Amino acid sequence: MKKIIFSLFAFLFVSSLCFAQQAQVPVSQAPVSQPTVSQTAQAPVENKALTGKVDSVTIGDATKGIKSEIVVVDDKGQKLSFVVKSGTPITDKDAKTVALSDIKKDNKVTVAYTTSEMGTHEAQSIKLVE
Repeated sequence: MKKIIFSLFAFLFVSSLCFAQQAQVPVSQAPVSQPTVSQTAQAPVENKALTGKVDSVTIGDATKGIKSEIVVVDDKGQKLSFVVKSGTPITDKDAKTVALSDIKKDNKVTVAYTTSEMGTHEAQSIKLVE
């Protein structure tokens, strides 16, 4: 009898977690279906690199829907914004791993990146130059 009651409570607990997880997503942030793109229509991904000074660094917060981002100004004064995903390798000039929070305004960096079809630049790696 105790095993049956314990099993029932365990099932109800797990079920309540599933329902509670769904209830936490606000309607305004509900997932929106993306348009379907055929595989043949995709342009090849081109790797690019940019060296410049850091204008700003934003540390992401998944609970608030904020993505990590770094804005770099090149030699011509053009600002480019890069999305930085967790796991993106970030190194200093001695090839030691550093955190995104260690990068400060006016640091010189080289960002290897790709550009999506939507025009979003995604950092593949970041290296502090100075």
